[in-house]
Amino acid sequence: MRTATDKTAADILRAIGHESPPEDLYGIEGSRLYDRLTSDDLSELPEILGAVRKTAGPILELAAGSGRITRALLALGRPLTAVDSSPEMLEMLRQRAETRSFNPRGVVVEVVEADMSQLPVGGNYGCVVLGASSVTLLTHDQRRALFRRVRDSLAPEGRFVLTVLDADLSDQSPEDHDGPITGYSVLDPNSILFNIERRNPDGGARHVTMIKIDFEDGKSYRTAAYVSDVAYVRNEVIEAELSAEGLYVLERGAVRIASPVPSLDKVEMWVCGR
Repeated sequence: MRTATDKTAADILRAIGHESPPEDLYGIEGSRLYDRLTSDDLSELPEILGAVRKTAGPILELAAGSGRITRALLALGRPLTAVDSSPEMLEMLRQRAETRSFNPRGVVVEVVEADMSQLPVGGNYGCVVLGASSVTLLTHDQRRALFRRVRDSLAPEGRFVLTVLDADLSDQSPEDHDGPITGYSVLDPNSILFNIERRNPDGGARHVTMIKIDFEDGKSYRTAAYVSDVAYVRNEVIEAELSAEGLYVLERGAVRIASPVPSLDKVEMWVCGR
């Protein structure tokens, strides 16, 4: 689903003299930036933990990344398997899981590098968790394959807990669809970050470019650029795909976002069962 760099991002890159193509946000360097941006984000943790506490048995966390949600789950003291497709992210998680500050109860964490849509079926998990609306990183066929594997990996009374971001754009103007949305933030006194988002609902995708500039001695600077594509998926589509694979939404509720922005005002948590 990778698309070309949009005009706004290209103009910024040209202005700062960055000539290399943007890297994958989930690659080696991009993973470090992503971890830095999300490590202190508490969004969705209360809702996910509340749902997981109602289950029993081992936990399977999908798209675990560097462990933002994993850390909270480990506090429950239950066996946990963490899956992600980024070896860089998993290495961060693996190292953190060995520390008492991250894993105070000493839970044994099984780390698995895999595409979650191709996850080997196995286990008898009391709960499968997929946070950060990461289901939108997958295509229709990948989502169906994932839901099938989740269903076959759940214990009889197990639950699938996931967060979703509804792609209902009916209340947004054409400008929101066609023009890039640009954000700017100061990471620290020596670093700034541009975030450019191009929305293409007709093509079913959101293209994100992050441009990071690190200043040295107030004069020279280093630049980096990262890209990621996220699918636009209506909640009704995801629910239909779940049902087609034998999973049904039993509970749903709104998710509070730590730093609310208009594009993240429709996040929900779903608790699904067979």
